Amino acid sequence: MNVTMGAVDKFLRVVYRRRWALTVAILFISFLAMNVLTPYIADDYGNLPKYMEERTTSFAEIIDSARQSYQNWGGRFVASLFTALFVGIPAYIFDFLNTLAYFLATALIYLICKGNHPHNLVLYAGIHIMLWICVPDYGQVMFWLCGSANYLWTTLPILGMIYLFRRYSYCYEKTLNKPIFGIFTFLLGLIAGCGMENSSAGMIVALTLYLFYFRFYLKIRIRLPIICGYIGSLIGFSFLVFAPGNRERLNASEDLPLLFKFFVINYYWITFAGILSILFVVLFFASKHREHSYNKLILQAGIFVMSAVFSAYCMLAAPTSPERTWFITCVYMVCANGILFSRINTEMSGHVRKGVVLFTAGLFVMMFVSMMDTMIYSYEITVQTRERERYILEQKSQGHMDIITPVITHKYPLRSHHDALTGLSDIQTDPSYWINQVLADYYGVHSITGSSG
Repeated sequence: MNVTMGAVDKFLRVVYRRRWALTVAILFISFLAMNVLTPYIADDYGNLPKYMEERTTSFAEIIDSARQSYQNWGGRFVASLFTALFVGIPAYIFDFLNTLAYFLATALIYLICKGNHPHNLVLYAGIHIMLWICVPDYGQVMFWLCGSANYLWTTLPILGMIYLFRRYSYCYEKTLNKPIFGIFTFLLGLIAGCGMENSSAGMIVALTLYLFYFRFYLKIRIRLPIICGYIGSLIGFSFLVFAPGNRERLNASEDLPLLFKFFVINYYWITFAGILSILFVVLFFASKHREHSYNKLILQAGIFVMSAVFSAYCMLAAPTSPERTWFITCVYMVCANGILFSRINTEMSGHVRKGVVLFTAGLFVMMFVSMMDTMIYSYEITVQTRERERYILEQKSQGHMDIITPVITHKYPLRSHHDALTGLSDIQTDPSYWINQVLADYYGVHSITGSSG
């Protein structure tokens, strides 16, 4: 018995010493697995080269693809570049790069939250947990090729730009202290500004409020690189908003009544950002905001709340507000909460800190179970996708060009709704449905009809 307890105690000590490495390893392996187990879905087939055609990734072709999208279907030039690049590389390379992109995004969120406070594993794990719990259509944003190119990847330069401004607020002397850095910040701002409509709009709000914060609260000189980054962001955002393709997209979309959109956005805020809003209120009242150092953090946390609000309600100008667009709103709210928590954590009593650690560990275990659930279902839809492809090619080889094939269905019962297919359409029983036509064109057959049997 003593030998067993000694072994357990030794194991726990090793786990404690390696807690950062273990947490990152669990998350990385899990997210890589979920990426690998996600097949091409929906819009992916419209961007892929036709079946068995050679994939090309020449720079000229990628630029031309993005240019055509900019002219004909919206201003997301950067997202179109990412999509054109990703469909031209093997799937396993995209899966690995997409996993790295997620970890870069969460690392930037963590650095924004942490500021100049000590490293905090609870904060780092909490960021992953809050995103997992609150982000709607999670699989579409993180694992789906077209979705991640539009949402996850375009968020990287936005978070990078915001992190520079956040770092400037507490490390003024060492951040962007040479004018030559202005070239880098201008280009980064340009890319960030033309990323995604509500994401970039929220970023513009954050950067603008930070400029006022620097000038009127901190009373520090605003260096040239900061100004260049801000100007680049404005130019990029103008490039995004005034794209010729936006008119084409608006004409092709049915604009909903303004009052109805306002109601939907309020409902979405309660559904997706409600937990984060309540947490922010709790952290706000838990902070000793009479102190000057706390006032600085509360003001900066307020900047991210304003960015979240603007990123949500600017969608009133869009024809519709898809649930996955709330990804960036949740990100901004996570940043607001993390900024307050990073300071409060340093002053918690020992018993409170242990309680927070145990609560976070429990949520982390629940998230891991949910990730396993997502892997199981992602594997199931991959199997169905491969079986369908095999059947289509077999029928085509026999000369059948009008093919009836089963629709991919959710058969696994305990789904966590984090897979990439949740919220997306598969083929329908109507062969004229757009996904049916895209799939038929991809495989080079006359028609594909979905069957539920």
